[in-house]
Amino acid sequence: MRQHSEACERNKDPILSVIKSYLNYSKSVLEIGSGTGQHAAYFAGALPHLTWQTSDLRHNHPSIIAWI
Repeated sequence: MRQHSEACERNKDPILSVIKSYLNYSKSVLEIGSGTGQHAAYFAGALPHLTWQTSDLRHNHPSIIAWI
């Protein structure tokens, strides 16, 4: 049930390079509109000091859970 987005694959590193400096001293993140769950899984792995909380419409939850 894990969905995949090519756009997410293309933009995950540029997004990470921007958000990383903003999240250095944070402990948790609430991601609004987690979509497939790809970004949450990737960013949580790259920023292990954070608790990454996903959120989205119920029909996207199976994919988000599969990525986690």
